[in-house]
Amino acid sequence: MRVTNQMVFEASRQQIAASREQVFNASQQVTTGERVVHPGDDPGAAGAIIAHSLSVQRFDTIGKAVSAASDEAQLADGALQSASELMTRAQQLAVQMGNDSYSASDRAGAAQEIRDISGQLAALMNTQEAGRYIFGGNADRTPPFDSAGNYSGDTSIRQVEVAPGLLQNASIRADVALKGVGGGVDVFASLASLATSLSSNDGVGVRASVATMSSSVDQISTALTQNGGILDGFQSAMSIGTNSKDAASKLLSAVQDADIFDATSNLTKAQQGLEASLLVASKSFNLSLMDYLK
Repeated sequence: MRVTNQMVFEASRQQIAASREQVFNASQQVTTGERVVHPGDDPGAAGAIIAHSLSVQRFDTIGKAVSAASDEAQLADGALQSASELMTRAQQLAVQMGNDSYSASDRAGAAQEIRDISGQLAALMNTQEAGRYIFGGNADRTPPFDSAGNYSGDTSIRQVEVAPGLLQNASIRADVALKGVGGGVDVFASLASLATSLSSNDGVGVRASVATMSSSVDQISTALTQNGGILDGFQSAMSIGTNSKDAASKLLSAVQDADIFDATSNLTKAQQGLEASLLVASKSFNLSLMDYLK
């Protein structure tokens, strides 16, 4: 078969086009630092990159949610600690004022302190984080407690995903901790009863309130312990999540990232190949490089 100039030219054109594509691909790897820039570069690797990228994103999303929930739990811990201290003070007052050596005036002053404690307790239970009332369950857009200690939240326990498909409790039930739902003590009602006994100088009533104050302290301590368990769970989840995200990132990097030395070497080789193709074409047709590029 006779080899015509047109056939030689077409072969040279195809070789130059292929060389240019190699230069482009090598240049992309050097510029982006990625071995697989387009799915067609390596379909198998492209699939692995998508899978590992989704894993990294999933762990990142979970990590942010756990971090936010942990912040709320930390805030709840502080509020419950303060509530425990307030109720311990109320218990001390009940014990102290149960002694009939105290006057009606003394007890009236203590009654005001008990009422103040009740108000402070309600304020603590209306603690907010980013506009959410953390002790209201899922009804977290309005204050769960009014000034009298009446509860308007719901009975839900919020949950958060701490690992793919794994949920953990993220809140405690304030109606149980403060209102005694399920068989406990209504802390606010107990405080109101104590304040009434103190105001009326009723020593018998004051002494009777010691037991309910003690139960109230224990009830809030239980909630504090539960919340501490939630915090511990979040700390573990964040540690595991960070390690899992790092592992997924390493797998992604191993598949996606280009070796900069190899990429640079390949670019140099590709550029040299293109220059050689152009030179061969130029000599074959007695053309200068500039003429060919016109």
